[in-house]
Amino acid sequence: MRLYQRPTIVRNIFFSDIFGYERWESMQREAAEVMGSTRYRDTLIWLMLLILSQKPMHGYEIIKKINELTANQWKPAAGSIYPLLSYMKDLGLIDVVVVEEEGVRGGRKIVYALTDKGWRQLNEILTRKVQIYANFLDLIASSSLKALEEHGFADSAKALRSKLLEWATQFQKRLAEG
Repeated sequence: MRLYQRPTIVRNIFFSDIFGYERWESMQREAAEVMGSTRYRDTLIWLMLLILSQKPMHGYEIIKKINELTANQWKPAAGSIYPLLSYMKDLGLIDVVVVEEEGVRGGRKIVYALTDKGWRQLNEILTRKVQIYANFLDLIASSSLKALEEHGFADSAKALRSKLLEWATQFQKRLAEG
């Protein structure tokens, strides 16, 4: 075996000898979990910035909006949202505004609004995301629908094509309106 061709295997063998195989495997799993939780956090941050760009909102409104945007596929728990709002505040991405309101427990509601730094962060994220999503939509339009048709899903491909065309028309109108 040539060592320069398989540095990962050599590194795994080396570190598993130092830490013991079970501990090394555990460390690898923990690292993967951290990466997964970082992706989850980053996804929530960009969604929350996007939502707060519409108007300042309280935490429960943000949860409901995420659920709505994801077609009821994802409703983050309050235990995910509120610590993240605190983290975003610490980063300077949002400000907390206390609104006095009758009928609300304690007589006040905590509302979150984007700061200038939050708006800059949202701009950077959207610049990246728009390109990624444009690539996905192009792939769907250029080959995936045709592949569905070729593999016996013509009705589904037709319905998806129709939905995409309807969406594209509405999307063009919204872009033109500014």
